[in-house]
Amino acid sequence: MHSRPQVVWFNLTFDLSVIITSTIAAIIVFLIAYLFTRNPTTSAPKKRQNFMEWIVEFVKDIMNNSMVASNNLFILSTGVSLLMYLFIANLMGIPFSIITAEEDSVAWWKSPTADAHVTMTLAIMIIVYTHFIDIRLHGFKHFVLSFFKPFKILFPINAIEQLATTLTLGLRLFGNIYAGEVMLALLASAVSHGFGTALLASVPMLIWQAFCLFIGAIQAYIFVTLTMVYIAHRIT
Repeated sequence: MHSRPQVVWFNLTFDLSVIITSTIAAIIVFLIAYLFTRNPTTSAPKKRQNFMEWIVEFVKDIMNNSMVASNNLFILSTGVSLLMYLFIANLMGIPFSIITAEEDSVAWWKSPTADAHVTMTLAIMIIVYTHFIDIRLHGFKHFVLSFFKPFKILFPINAIEQLATTLTLGLRLFGNIYAGEVMLALLASAVSHGFGTALLASVPMLIWQAFCLFIGAIQAYIFVTLTMVYIAHRIT
């Protein structure tokens, strides 16, 4: 096990590895969105423009399947940003990791979504976001009364449902990404134990990295799809 590079500021503990990787992932998303959408054209678009249009159409299809609507730019932009960020964040720990070679080794580089604090924060933000949409569309009174439907006695169950939804949304993402990186760490440690062991472990490691790439993409897709389903539930 490796310790975390933590600092305490105003009695709050911050994990520097999470801050660094989360910030880098956000910067990468911003640069891709900015560079790939510069000087758009309707005639003979470049490959980078086609790529961004494909992502937008992909999220539109998710919205159509979840809420039978894809013309809401407010929700569409959220889905596109979330899909790109999660995909990049899920893959950041796959190619390599940065760990100090000290007796008490410190892990400086990993996927930010391999940390439960990050995934649970994202899940809470999404649930709050769906509630915000409900209040924006139907008003605060309708939002409060929705917890008492179809019967008032079901209020505790409806409240627990929101908590369970938040937990499953965040922990599902965390569990899949964290498990993948633990296996990669085990294979990487085997590579460092002699040439023969490294030769035997290198092939499974490459295969597992490809599998983690697939899992990272699937988990980003599932997270965005569930987000659209929860939004659809609040819209109707």
